[in-house]
Amino acid sequence: MKMVVHLKRADCDRVFLNFPQNLEHLIIELSGGRLAYEDFIQKVREGKLVPEPVGSWMYTAEPMLTTLKNMRRWTPALKIYCYRDVEYNRLSVRIASEIAALTLQTSLMDKVNVEKWKDAIEEGTKCKNKALGDESNFIHERASCYSVCASGFDGKSLKQRLIEKGEEANLTNVEDFYYPTPLETLEERLMEGQVPDKEVEKLVKDHVEYVRNYIVRSKNRDEAYYQWVYDKVPSLRQRIDPEEIRCLDVLLQSDDA
Repeated sequence: MKMVVHLKRADCDRVFLNFPQNLEHLIIELSGGRLAYEDFIQKVREGKLVPEPVGSWMYTAEPMLTTLKNMRRWTPALKIYCYRDVEYNRLSVRIASEIAALTLQTSLMDKVNVEKWKDAIEEGTKCKNKALGDESNFIHERASCYSVCASGFDGKSLKQRLIEKGEEANLTNVEDFYYPTPLETLEERLMEGQVPDKEVEKLVKDHVEYVRNYIVRSKNRDEAYYQWVYDKVPSLRQRIDPEEIRCLDVLLQSDDA
């Protein structure tokens, strides 16, 4: 939702969305008013264009999807592209399933299989690096001087790759702060090089606790995350309003958010 607010304010003629490339033709029809939102979702389901559960994907995609029509109304010549690599999208779901299975196994056995965790995360990292190369090429070939690209945690890497291709790129963080989850910390540490087994074990156990005590017990991922940060990171506690955490499920349904 914060990214949508940023895009509304941006003066651009091209928008690159971090959605799979095979969605681009449907999103163009949706943004142009030639396809109703309900029909769009139905076509996504029928075509299995999003390999993960559609409801899970919609949770983060819906604010953007419902805003596109207005963006095209404000800027009729606006061009919309979807740049996510389709094959990586499929692979990332498989790897996420492997990590979910490892999370359950670790929770039940209370024992960390360090090698399996390293293998799963390192495989995901290799696939991501390859996909970032293809995605930066896609953007570079279509970008203008007034392009805006929506990204996630890979924004810094994507920016660097675009700069290496001669693009002038700036990175804007739409969140005032972000504290990485244990799994994100483990991924970043493994990307830097060798990580001691004890550190892997600790981060995996912290991840299992995060899933068990926050993800499972919360109404949505955002509520789980902010409650976790509030409980575990005292230095950021003043920047989080507990009442807003409880209201997140309402805010996420607001068209004006």
